[in-house]
Amino acid sequence: MAIQTIVPYSVASDMLTLEEIRDQLKDTGYPVTTDDIKRWIQEQDLYVEKYRRKVYVSYSDILMAHKEFVLDAA
Repeated sequence: MAIQTIVPYSVASDMLTLEEIRDQLKDTGYPVTTDDIKRWIQEQDLYVEKYRRKVYVSYSDILMAHKEFVLDAA
């Protein structure tokens, strides 16, 4: 029987740059800045990957932080 291993970090396809995430969230009705995203990363101690002077973070993790942001704004 095969078992799935638990991976503590997001898969590579889920990792986006801060600018890419900002652009994805701009049409949600609750746009954010890259500074907002950086703050969420620090506040929630999110895993980031740095590659060629770019910071990558899990889009799924940021979506959860954005959800909290929206709930607090409502």
